[in-house]
Amino acid sequence: MKISELYRSQLPITGGVSPVPAEPKTGLNKTQPLGEHSEFNKMLQQQSSVKLSHHAETRIKSRDIPWGPEMQKRILKGIDSAESKGSREALILADDVAFIANIKSKTVITAMEKSEMKERIFTNIDSAVLV
Repeated sequence: MKISELYRSQLPITGGVSPVPAEPKTGLNKTQPLGEHSEFNKMLQQQSSVKLSHHAETRIKSRDIPWGPEMQKRILKGIDSAESKGSREALILADDVAFIANIKSKTVITAMEKSEMKERIFTNIDSAVLV
């Protein structure tokens, strides 16, 4: 007797169709890769990046302030340092540029270059970070 015949003899008669065990439900969508496009990675990336307020974005563009991945990394490092000390609003100085950031939301509120810091007074901050 062949194995296939033995297997068939052990199955109940179901009209000639042998039952196929169902695949276990894992909750994962097999068509969606687990790479950079997954929801978890999107959320993680949002939490580990600096946001720009509309005002800050306008200031950076109009004042030709250098903004790129390296500057964003430096600002995020400054925000994380200020957060570890319990800061809420911080002045972050990077080269000749000053950024005011809300620490909790990791949002840059405004930005200015050294030439625009005429009064040299910053209000409504509770810390300063040099990056």
